[in-house]
Amino acid sequence: MSKIAGVLKDFYAAHQQKVFQASAPGRLDVMGGMADYAGSLLLQRPLTQETTAHMSFREDRYITIRYFFKGEERSFVANYDDIVGNFKTINYDYCRKQLLAREGGDWAVYVIGCLLVLYNEMKIKPEGVDLLITSDIPFDKELGSSAALEVAILKAMKAGMNLNLNDYEIPALAQQAENLVVGRPVGMAAQLTAFSGKQHKLTPMICQPHETFHPIDIPDTIQFVGIDTGIRDEEAWDRYLTVRTASYMGYSIIALSAGASIRDLEWAKELNDWSKLPYKGYLANVNPSEFEDKYIPLLPERMMGEEFIDKYRTVIDPLSFIDRDKEYRLLSCTRHPVYENFRAKLFSQIIKHYTTEFQNYSDRLSLMGELMYQSHQSYTDCGLGHERSDEIVRMVKQAGQKKGLYGARATGIGGGGTLAVLCGGFNGADSATKIHQQYAEKQGLETVFVE
Repeated sequence: MSKIAGVLKDFYAAHQQKVFQASAPGRLDVMGGMADYAGSLLLQRPLTQETTAHMSFREDRYITIRYFFKGEERSFVANYDDIVGNFKTINYDYCRKQLLAREGGDWAVYVIGCLLVLYNEMKIKPEGVDLLITSDIPFDKELGSSAALEVAILKAMKAGMNLNLNDYEIPALAQQAENLVVGRPVGMAAQLTAFSGKQHKLTPMICQPHETFHPIDIPDTIQFVGIDTGIRDEEAWDRYLTVRTASYMGYSIIALSAGASIRDLEWAKELNDWSKLPYKGYLANVNPSEFEDKYIPLLPERMMGEEFIDKYRTVIDPLSFIDRDKEYRLLSCTRHPVYENFRAKLFSQIIKHYTTEFQNYSDRLSLMGELMYQSHQSYTDCGLGHERSDEIVRMVKQAGQKKGLYGARATGIGGGGTLAVLCGGFNGADSATKIHQQYAEKQGLETVFVE
C-alpha cells in the first residue's frame, strides 16, 4: 500500500494538467447471473473491493497505463493512431488484433477499449491520456473486475471531458467496449452494478435492454459471501457462448410457434429492435407454466446446428453463432432463463419482506437457499457446471442450517469461479469461512473469500 501511495503522489506531482479520479466496485452475483442476456431479473451485491482510475490528458495521442493489483504493477504504452490504423471509420476487430499482438495487450484491451468506444460512439476527437489504475478486485473470479475497471475509467473520462451522460450511458459504453473491442459477449449486469450499486444492498435489474430498480436492503441477520473455487475452466467462455446460442435457438422456435415469421426474426435482428416480437424477444418474459404447457413439447433435448439452420434459419442475438457441426442442449438452455427469472423474482420478494413481524425467518432462509440450489443445478443442466463448484455446494449443504448456511450457487458464467453463499444468524459467515479454508487446504489452492 505504501508503494502505491508513493506512486500516486508522484503521478499527481508529475501532471501539470488536472488529474481526474473515479472508482467503481466489483459485484457478487446473488441471483440471475448468466440469464441477463435473456432479460431475467438479476440481484447483484456490490463489493467493498473496488477499482480506482486516475486520469490526465496528454498533449500527444499516446495512451500510457500503469495498473496496480496487490502491489504488483503492469504497464502498457501505445499510440492511438497505431491502434486504429487508417480506416475511415473505426474497426474494432482491427483494434483488438493490434492490441492483442502486443505484450500486455490481453489486459490493456479492456482499458483502451473504453477509450476507443467513448471517442467513437460519442463522436469525440481522440486525445492521449495517462492512466494510473489501482484495484483490489481479483481477476477471473466472476466478481465483476473488468466491469469495475471499465466503469471507473469511463467515469473519470466523463469528469475530465465534462460529458453529459445519463445513468445508463456509462454502463452501456462499458458493455460495448467488452462486446466490441475485447470480444466478450457479456450482458450489462456487472457494469450496471459497478455504476449504480449501493453498499449493503442488493441491486435489482432487468436487462431489456437495461433498467435498475430501487435497491433492496439486506437484513442484518443475512450475509451473502463468495467462495472462490480457485480454478477457471479454460473452455468456460466457449461453453457460455454455446449456452447463449442454444437459448436463442430455443427462442426462435418459441417465437415462430407464437406467430412470428422467419422474416420477422431477421428484420428484428437487422434493426436491433425486438419490441414487436413475441415476449419482446426475451425468454424471461415467458411464464414457467406457459413454458411447460405450450413450448416444452416443441423443444428437443438436443439439436444439431445444421438441423436448426435448415428448419429455422436464424436467431435474433447478434453475438450468437450457430455451428452446423455442434450439438446444442436446446431444452435445458432455453428453460434456464425462464425459471431463473421466476426464481429471482420470488427471491427478491422474500428478502424485501423478510423482516415482517410474526414470521418464521428460518423458513424464509430455507426457501431462499432452495432457490439458489435450484439455480446451481440449472447451471449444470446447461453445461456450465464444474466438479469443484459442486464440491463447495456439497460442503455448504452438509454444514447446513445448524451452521447457519442455507444455500449456494454458481455465479456469472460458471465453469468454476466464485460461488455465492447465503449465510444466516450469528455463525453463518464464520461457517462459510471455515468451509473456504477447508476447501483451499484440501485442494492446495490459493483461493479468495469475499465478505
